[in-house]
Amino acid sequence: MRCGGAYAWVVLLGLLGCRDDELPGSALERALPGVGGAPSETNEMEPAERARTASGAEAGESGAPLPGPGKGVASEPPLSAEECQAEAVTLLEISQGRVREGSQVSLGGLVASSQKFLVSAAKSGSCLWGAFAADEARSGPGSGLFLVSFGAPRAETEDSCKSGSDGLPDDLRPGDRLSARGTLDAYAPAACAEASGSRRPLGVARALQLRVDASCPITRAPPGALPEPARIDAALASQLADGSNAELLREWGGALVRLESMSAELDPEDGDAVFPFGVIRLQETPFEVHSRLYYFDLSGAGPRDPKKGPGYAYPTHFDSLTGIVFLDYCSWVLAPRDRCSDLLPKSAGCD
Repeated sequence: MRCGGAYAWVVLLGLLGCRDDELPGSALERALPGVGGAPSETNEMEPAERARTASGAEAGESGAPLPGPGKGVASEPPLSAEECQAEAVTLLEISQGRVREGSQVSLGGLVASSQKFLVSAAKSGSCLWGAFAADEARSGPGSGLFLVSFGAPRAETEDSCKSGSDGLPDDLRPGDRLSARGTLDAYAPAACAEASGSRRPLGVARALQLRVDASCPITRAPPGALPEPARIDAALASQLADGSNAELLREWGGALVRLESMSAELDPEDGDAVFPFGVIRLQETPFEVHSRLYYFDLSGAGPRDPKKGPGYAYPTHFDSLTGIVFLDYCSWVLAPRDRCSDLLPKSAGCD
């Protein structure tokens, strides 16, 4: 709901129809220690796999807090189109802070700006999937939003999450035109909070996200034009990397951007340009480049396929780096969607 409007009766009706996991309020403030960001819930990678291929933290340390097994998953038939209706808002209104967190809203005129990827996978079995959407008609601040949706819980005997039971299509691709309905939320991992026990992040701006329930999945129309990245310079990239300016990150979080003429730093341990967990650090800005989106997507053998890790010798000068402004664990970073097409020069291992 937009702030300042006549919304009390809508809130009341919304609360009466919500599931427990859909109640309004900040996801961060509802998170419990050890859930949705605690390393104890997510440290599942084998030592060799952890060495170089994933991004800065294992799945489970980005996005909404994970519920208990079964929560966030539709156990009843999908709702009708009428039952999935909500107040229509725009990405610009959301980025300007004119829509309350916890509101049930719908957005049209969107275009997918990324593929689907695994956001969180807790040992409890909960699986969270995500993708990014952009304004169909504009780029830059206020043009992007993170879409997340809980899928079927993982059984204790299974090593990975199975896709297909959440509200995001497995074959989602940049350029797909979308409409989405869900709960507007904001999140930062609990591990970023102060040691005193405060639920507020320690200097980390929360990331806006739309939680899409599997009962009201996103709908697609024929593909449109691919979203255009907004060019940013090293100065703005450094402000984004600082991660503490909530207003700035509300505007730029989820946006598709491009950096040009950047040089990779040297990883002194291996003598190449890729640090552990697939991180590329740049000489001109602290805005790191993380591999999370493409490393945890459904391509290849699926999330965590070692063959999808980036590979760059040192020195490497990038003509351009394109990606999403993304909160990866406690760091705001640039997250390319593909190591072969979003990075120029492209990574080793690309045909």
